Amino acid sequence: MWTRVAIIVLCLAMLTGCWSRRELNEILIVLGVGLDWEEGEYLVSFQVVSPSEISAQKKTGERPPGSLFQGRGKTVFEAARAVTAEAPRKMYFGHLQLYVVSEALAKKGVHDFIDNILRDNELRMDFNLVVARGTRAENVLKLYTPIEKLPTYSMLQSLRNSEKLWAPTVSITMDEVLDRLSGDGYELALTGIQLFGDPKAGDSPGNVKSFLPSRRYRYKGIAVFKGDRLVGWLNEKESKGYTDITDNLRSSTIELPCGSRHYIGIEITSSETKMKADLVEDTPVVTIGLRTEAAVVNMPCKHIDLTDPAAISKLEEESALSIKSNAIAAVKRAKALQSDVFGFGNQLGKDHPAYWKRIRDDWNEKYFPEAKIRYDIKVFIRKTGTTGNTTLKKS
Repeated sequence: MWTRVAIIVLCLAMLTGCWSRRELNEILIVLGVGLDWEEGEYLVSFQVVSPSEISAQKKTGERPPGSLFQGRGKTVFEAARAVTAEAPRKMYFGHLQLYVVSEALAKKGVHDFIDNILRDNELRMDFNLVVARGTRAENVLKLYTPIEKLPTYSMLQSLRNSEKLWAPTVSITMDEVLDRLSGDGYELALTGIQLFGDPKAGDSPGNVKSFLPSRRYRYKGIAVFKGDRLVGWLNEKESKGYTDITDNLRSSTIELPCGSRHYIGIEITSSETKMKADLVEDTPVVTIGLRTEAAVVNMPCKHIDLTDPAAISKLEEESALSIKSNAIAAVKRAKALQSDVFGFGNQLGKDHPAYWKRIRDDWNEKYFPEAKIRYDIKVFIRKTGTTGNTTLKKS
């Protein structure tokens, strides 16, 4: 009896402890990765954090909050290993937040570097991917940003906030990217990030020493992929339509004209999209049902009475037409690019699997551009503000 207890205790003792622990002074914590393509080689940039500079107790202020290590190679793996020639410690990717892909590389194709990510058992799949629009990925990672010391954290928070509060952006994680690239009946779409302002000021601490930084970033447009290659961009109106159709809309604004240079502000507070696919004479017909709740947040036009149910109904109809206009523009652009980023084909496969099996190989090029899209959009204005009609005098 006691012999068995002793053996069990010894076995448990052998299982204790952190067998895979890594001390902070032995690793470089990577928060952002940038991938560029130039002169037939991959250029990989690792943005690592400097713990002493972000610590409230030990920061010196003499160094940037992070450092950038770069390597080149014919493959992503070779480029990453080339970084060890200058990096003093081993890279640790357990806290990776943002992966930035240059527009040039996205046009070439993202299959190779994604395949490399899949084969790395250290990487988690919850980091976000964005496309550096009109600039190199390394420039995005070198940017000094206000408020947040670490640019990747600032960019990640902006991406998530804009997705919740502003329609033309989507926060896509690597898990979702894999679903799009390996799934059936839909294509990949990623948000673009753009730099503007003085190009020489972005990687200098002086960039954040004024109220308005000389070099700033902004999320702009949604990149449309066909297979693993970027084939075009959606503008702001089309991007709003994309988020509406794909049920990514959380909150946004609608501006309705109500006179000379005056607009009524409508805030979308919640939205739900459902999709259904039918066949009419062997032609795919997709119905998009969208139900949105909204509130009036700005009313400059005094001739509209918000206490009148008929006036509210008219605002609801005009809001629905605005949403429909965005959706139509997005579908038109996607059809021109022959890339079904909305998942119409996927829905068709669920509702009519036999038909989908027959036409799936020609969907993007032949059937998707000819598919008929119907819109069933309803907007319900639930709130008009605490004051109802304005109490301000007419000017």
